[in-house]
Amino acid sequence: MVLEYNVRATARTPKVETLKNTYPDAQGRTDLVSDAEKWPEILKGMDAIIHIAGPVYHLGTTSDEIYNAFIGGTRKLFDGLAERSVKRFVLTSSIAAFFKPDFNNIMDKTTYDHNIWSDIDDIDPKQHEPSYTYVACKAISDKLLWKAAEKYTHIDFTTVFPPTIYGCSCYELIQKGVGFPTWPITTIAHNRDVAKAHVLALTAPALPKGEKKRLIVSLGTMTWVEAIAFLQQPEVVAKFTERGHDILARLPDVSKAGIQSQYGLDTSLTEEVLGLKKEDYIPWQELLLEVMQNLMDWEKAHPAV
Repeated sequence: MVLEYNVRATARTPKVETLKNTYPDAQGRTDLVSDAEKWPEILKGMDAIIHIAGPVYHLGTTSDEIYNAFIGGTRKLFDGLAERSVKRFVLTSSIAAFFKPDFNNIMDKTTYDHNIWSDIDDIDPKQHEPSYTYVACKAISDKLLWKAAEKYTHIDFTTVFPPTIYGCSCYELIQKGVGFPTWPITTIAHNRDVAKAHVLALTAPALPKGEKKRLIVSLGTMTWVEAIAFLQQPEVVAKFTERGHDILARLPDVSKAGIQSQYGLDTSLTEEVLGLKKEDYIPWQELLLEVMQNLMDWEKAHPAV
């Protein structure tokens, strides 16, 4: 909205009012509607689409629910692209699309770039665990987008591949009963930088015919050992103390650290297309400090949880 875009956002019906109440400042330039309506009607008059929604797997979510919402919803959206006003389409995928859905290759010392494709074209969700289905859907939706690009040649398509966007997963650093964080992936980016990449993609120049804008967003890596060392620095500890938090008493013993991912990400095409250079990213230290302070503030405000 800072760039004065008029936005028509969609959400599942139960979430529409919740989102309106959560983001009251978005009223005026944002029209929030239910995605239960017909896509051709929703897309009427729209110049561009940013498709970011996809269910995550959590306790109680089935593979069928993830697949039907993720792939079924994406297919319905593509079916609505006959509305000729749409000229840009940006899809949020994930670097998970480069991995095998069982994650058995994340410890490989591979450098992934925009030319890497998953071997998966589709799955039967009934045959897989929800976590497998989630990762597979990231790869499947990317391939669906480029099939749609062959059909809708008047639209400029882009896939954005974010790495880990840390939030609640950082809580393992201070969570009682957790010996050491278990999340193995080290590549990282701030959600504001991921959002920036999506917005920049709306005006990015087209690539030569046949080349695909598959853009990896990542500032680099952060290991748990590096994160702990940063949080132990006296000047950082002081910032927690000012807010009434004892961060040192909560951090785990680094001797319990396990092996984390060794792969790399080549963001050269992203830099070429979006102009987003490494020095433009929010540093992981700033990201980590922001997240950990917010988590401990939340704990303090909800002592009974």
